[in-house]
Amino acid sequence: MNIYFLTGIPRAGNTILSSVFNQNPHAKISAHSVLPLLINNIIHVKNDTRFKNFPDFKGIDNIIKKLFINYYEHYKCSTIIDRAAWGFHLNVLEHMPVNNKFIVLHRPLLEVMVSFVKVEKPKDVVKYCDNLLLKETILSDSLKSIQNIIDNKKEYLLITYDDLVNDICECIQKICKFINIDYLEPDLNNIQQFKINDIGYDDSVLSGNFHTIKTDNIEKNLIEVEKILPKEVINKYKNFDINFN
Repeated sequence: MNIYFLTGIPRAGNTILSSVFNQNPHAKISAHSVLPLLINNIIHVKNDTRFKNFPDFKGIDNIIKKLFINYYEHYKCSTIIDRAAWGFHLNVLEHMPVNNKFIVLHRPLLEVMVSFVKVEKPKDVVKYCDNLLLKETILSDSLKSIQNIIDNKKEYLLITYDDLVNDICECIQKICKFINIDYLEPDLNNIQQFKINDIGYDDSVLSGNFHTIKTDNIEKNLIEVEKILPKEVINKYKNFDINFN
């Protein structure tokens, strides 16, 4: 099984990209992956007294090295693109049987913040945006992760949100070329909600509906940054985005 990585900013089209891409029976983009959590928990075992009492580092390394293969054993495909903030685990990935190639899905930060606000409808938008970016959240983690990938000069393919909604097929072609698999033309008249192995997202456990996609067409939602975000927020975070230079 070939393993690659998607590190996308949330609200940038991750779910629609995954749903359409996954029409290919030979390759799948995962849901928002739990594997970084598993790696963190496994590594944390090294701090336990029982491990310190008998420090078998090789045993822990064996578990981590086989993590992807074991987790995706029931997937009936030859290629997996695991979606998570993998920029925090670059050193670990270097020692795993994976392809250290990253697909980066990006959307301008202020547009992303507007999308979050429209979903969660906070009463205090300024405080909400501060928490979103200054605390450990899915958004702040994704920004740091992508920046780590760039700063560490990892091989990555940049897909922008605008490119995705304008021509998702061309974006998928680029991804297929990047990971060296055959491109199969997706059926844009048969877009389905994201599901793998009959498992779909259950957003009732989240603070909003983040993963339901439009299935009739792919288009960019109207984003009026100045109408949604206070000027204080715009001025504070307008230069907070990823540096691709």
